[in-house]
Amino acid sequence: MNKVVVMVTRSVAIAMLLAALRPGHALAQTCLPPLCVGPVDFPHLPSLPLGLTSSPPSIPPPPPGCDQVSLAMKMLILSADGTETVLPAIQSALDHHSVPYETWIASQHPGQLVPAKLFNGCTGSYQGILVTTGALSFSPDGGQTFQSALTTPEWTALRTYEAQFGVREISWYVYPGVDNGLNTTTVGQDTGASPISAHLTSAGQSAFPYIPSGATIPIANAWTYLTTAADSSVTPLLVDGAGHVLMASRTGPDGREVMVMTFDSNQYLLHHAILAHGLVEWITRGIYLGEYRVYMTPQVDDLLNDNDLYGGGSYRMTATDVTTMQTWQLAMQAIQGNGGFRLAFPFNGSYSTLLDLLTVTLTPLQPFYNFVNHTWTHQNLNTASYNTALNEINRNDSFGRSHYLNYSTQALVTPEISGLLNPNAMRAARDVGVKYMVSDTSQPGWDNPRPNIGIYSALEPSILFVPRRPTNLFFNVDTPARWVNEYNSIYNAYWGRNLTFAEVLDKESQFLLFYALRGDIDPQMYHQANMRAYDGAHSLLSDLHGAALAKVRLYSNLPLESPALVRVGQKMASTMARNATSGFSAVLRPGDSITVSSPVALQAVVSGVCQLLGSDVYAGKCITTVNVPAGGSVTLDL
Repeated sequence: MNKVVVMVTRSVAIAMLLAALRPGHALAQTCLPPLCVGPVDFPHLPSLPLGLTSSPPSIPPPPPGCDQVSLAMKMLILSADGTETVLPAIQSALDHHSVPYETWIASQHPGQLVPAKLFNGCTGSYQGILVTTGALSFSPDGGQTFQSALTTPEWTALRTYEAQFGVREISWYVYPGVDNGLNTTTVGQDTGASPISAHLTSAGQSAFPYIPSGATIPIANAWTYLTTAADSSVTPLLVDGAGHVLMASRTGPDGREVMVMTFDSNQYLLHHAILAHGLVEWITRGIYLGEYRVYMTPQVDDLLNDNDLYGGGSYRMTATDVTTMQTWQLAMQAIQGNGGFRLAFPFNGSYSTLLDLLTVTLTPLQPFYNFVNHTWTHQNLNTASYNTALNEINRNDSFGRSHYLNYSTQALVTPEISGLLNPNAMRAARDVGVKYMVSDTSQPGWDNPRPNIGIYSALEPSILFVPRRPTNLFFNVDTPARWVNEYNSIYNAYWGRNLTFAEVLDKESQFLLFYALRGDIDPQMYHQANMRAYDGAHSLLSDLHGAALAKVRLYSNLPLESPALVRVGQKMASTMARNATSGFSAVLRPGDSITVSSPVALQAVVSGVCQLLGSDVYAGKCITTVNVPAGGSVTLDL
């Protein structure tokens, strides 16, 4: 069953929506059915110099603490007033690793960061401290004056805790000074006007081993201070071409280990996406609740069906498209780190026949791909009866089980992401055995509540919705000319001109780069018309993903994975259960063990710990799934 042709009025409506915007303004994903589109550009957030305040107080080396400490496996984020652009960036970095954290807005809790908040006896409340800005500077009077959000006793309590418990600190954006071992400078650079090409030092390469040696890390759209190390206790990690220190670590005379950055960040900047994983690894010493992987998970809807095309006509994949696709995917997988890349195909089984050349060609190649139930005839389920929905889902499930190796009854992608609020459709999905469906992040209320978690159905709580990202590779395009024509019909008003095919590829592949570097597990939405081998060797989807994968390899040598929808759902459900369980705890005894406890049975993922059973190795790092019994605990030896 063909999708509805996108009417010109829909493109005009989207264009009118964009006309009020201009490059640099935030633009969420947009959906005017039947055309759902991805974001057109990254938000450009303002970046400003830091308000100057006195440096936090130094403390003398504190007396030795406990011989053996315990640390709750949770991060503490310290914010001055909650408005720092780096605050959402820090939260995003931890969320994409599924690391638990608490955000403390210091100006809202004056004088309350006391020793009892940080520890009790030999038990520390936090595994790491993340400070938004070096002095936690804020203005209580609209920018007339600036002061630190922490008092001297609070700074002393914090630094004594860090020293005695061996807890590291990252100051995400600092003004250089004696407190961080850097020479005070008046040289600041607006990298929106003059971007910086930074590179890791040898020590930086050791701290960020996943970044390819010699890689250039672009710092742009972030105010940056240019400085040098003040003494030999400072280890530069990231520098510019002139040797100015942009990131450094230091073990101070009080024994504290601190890492600082002299440039601003937000979650939409490339330098943040590149560095965030290494920062989490450093602050946790590589041991933390949660996990990080590089993901790219394209789902190509409507396999075996056809799609109406922009400008008229329709297209259904051919045998040539399948063989071209197979050649391309094997070539991508042959590149170091890309072996786990794999396409997934939500399919409509009713359009397959015994002598269908597409089916015949695909059959021997099907073990190389993942497959997902997309209903039998592609019927919209928003108003479907129970029997209709059951027939659509059940017949297609039978087809999938009999035709595809990498298929599970538990996963379902409904046509046009329909039926999610239809009790009949949801009950039918449950009765067939579905546990994981997708939502559309371009629709209000259906995006991730937090990164890498989903949404449980209010109608059928046993079903988890995995948020899926639409892109600007539209469902109804199959050639470069058709894609560029439709893209420009929508976005010309936003960019102020028509873009070329190369420009569209660059902009759209940049989003996939960010998703991958962030560790974003959400799948992305495409359609089978995008698989057309328009010149006998390339498809729009292969062009887009080839460009994105090449960009990923500029900044990361970590293995890339394309998990099946069921596995995505399982990972999200595990994180959500852990986060929702009151009384769950994980306690780290550095150099000794980790104990995970829970009042209810659940699975918890711990990175950096190897066990004989339950451990997976990712890029040489053990990631262990711990099955915690109800009311019990599990101890992992380090």
